[in-house]
Amino acid sequence: MSKSKKDEFVKNQIIEASKKVFQEYGYKKTNMMLIAAASDKGRSTLYYYFKNKDDVLEALMLSLIKPLIESLSVRLTKRNTIEKNLRIYSEEHLKRINILKNTFEVFLKELKVGFDFTRKIMVRIRGEVVSHIEDCIKWAIGNLEITPLDNDDIKFLALAIVTSNENLVQEYYIYETIQGDITSRIKWINQLIIKSLKIN
Repeated sequence: MSKSKKDEFVKNQIIEASKKVFQEYGYKKTNMMLIAAASDKGRSTLYYYFKNKDDVLEALMLSLIKPLIESLSVRLTKRNTIEKNLRIYSEEHLKRINILKNTFEVFLKELKVGFDFTRKIMVRIRGEVVSHIEDCIKWAIGNLEITPLDNDDIKFLALAIVTSNENLVQEYYIYETIQGDITSRIKWINQLIIKSLKIN
């Protein structure tokens, strides 16, 4: 096994083991000693791959979100209407958030009192998601579904759609200010956006 493959293997072992630690102890009580014990690695090995517990958590969350990016890359296509593409994005986003919620149930109380580390990670990931939504908007313009927009407006609209979805999910899962079926609520918002952009 090459050094790079070995490094990736060890990192993945640590990330997988850290999941149980974060699940059991939450963010505040988790430390590198607990992660080292769970992964059956020495602390020196742990610090070789990760600077601190934030670094481990970031790697863990990125590994959990990666399937969302991969799924969007495959399922969002030019052949779909913009409505279908936005529905796929919303469904995939909610599915991955549910996985994160179930994995990190213990974090919810910390998040409710202002813990925003996970949000910082999500902002890093957002760029890739926004890029996929930009493509969907461009395809819709090319297919004459919606009125033409310049590049700045496309970028802003894609960011607005992604930010709206993220904030609604946060209000639903973390702050519990939204009641009922969140999927239908997000679908309704997306339909309003599409309707406002339709070619008359």
